[in-house]
Amino acid sequence: MNVVDLYDMTPQMFYNAQKGLMDIWQTENQADWERTRWLACILLNPHVKKNIQPKDITRFPWESAKNKKTEKEIEKIRNEAMLFKKINEKKMKQNG
Repeated sequence: MNVVDLYDMTPQMFYNAQKGLMDIWQTENQADWERTRWLACILLNPHVKKNIQPKDITRFPWESAKNKKTEKEIEKIRNEAMLFKKINEKKMKQNG
């Protein structure tokens, strides 16, 4: 993002952009941890009698039942993301 784009943003647009970047970072971080857990499971399985599953090694905070989003919440997030994408594309076309 360049300076012109930053100054053209409303506070809500800035908040949405910041939240989107944090969500991307969080998703990548979670994927890294899950990949590490999976790798540990693969490396441990030849050395144990009973096969273990990745969730047997550890459970992450984002896997708890209270953090699960309902299908309705997921659809709302998708719709908001598509709307933000359309707004961003329209703004890019206007700026040339």
